[in-house]
Amino acid sequence: MDKKCDLPRDLPHAIVIGTPKSGTTTLCGALMRHPDIYMYPKKETHFFNDLFTKRGMEWYKSLFDPAPDGALLMEGTPDYAMSHCVERTAERIADTIPDAKLIMMVRNPIERIESHYVQMLSNAREVVPIDEALDKWPEIVGTSDYGATVETLRQHFPDDQILVLFLDDYKADKDAVHAQVLEFLDVDASETALAALSEQQALHKRENQGMDGALLARLRRWKYYDRLNMMMPKGVIAMGKKLLRKPLKVPSELPPKTRARLEADFAPKWAEFQSEFR
Repeated sequence: MDKKCDLPRDLPHAIVIGTPKSGTTTLCGALMRHPDIYMYPKKETHFFNDLFTKRGMEWYKSLFDPAPDGALLMEGTPDYAMSHCVERTAERIADTIPDAKLIMMVRNPIERIESHYVQMLSNAREVVPIDEALDKWPEIVGTSDYGATVETLRQHFPDDQILVLFLDDYKADKDAVHAQVLEFLDVDASETALAALSEQQALHKRENQGMDGALLARLRRWKYYDRLNMMMPKGVIAMGKKLLRKPLKVPSELPPKTRARLEADFAPKWAEFQSEFR
């Protein structure tokens, strides 16, 4: 990447901003394998949405200290594109890193809502019936309005700094999407680089969702939790999750009337969005 030496060495040059439950974990894991990219290894820093004032810029910059010289710095926090915070998140990113490139990954809006519902239960550590949850957390539905999200981003970033990807395309041809992303990031897109990215494992499955116990939830709020977690052997982490998390098994399909209502609302928006970005 010819411009790497001109980029800031302590802040990300590109961010996977969302959307939740659209394949961003797999994409970030793949990008982590590229030799010219330093992707912060513990996905979801939540800096620009939740920790901007709580932890401050020096803490955020310190996350990228291990990056090798000349690497393209990245992080991925899909909650940045959530409807209840995307306006402040986009403004903060633009004020801090105006040249940042943003990657937004989307999927069928109804399927994303159903999957997001399960994640929200996991995050909140409480089981709420799905219709009730859509009222309690309106961002579950609002975040599937991708057109509105992009319009918010466009208030702060030019189109050539925003890349929209589709989960269905990623499932159909991962290598093609990887090549598209690397071209957008202006890094090596050779066969060797693409092969490294393609070694990433398959997409996460909904049935693997769990709910943190009280102790783990408290630990996650600790300032140094991510760093400690990165130092732990994988076996220790797996054992800790088994002990400190419990499986989350809830019916996640929308009730027929709710699905019909949401499909009627989202069908024209989804068609319009695909016609522009696909």
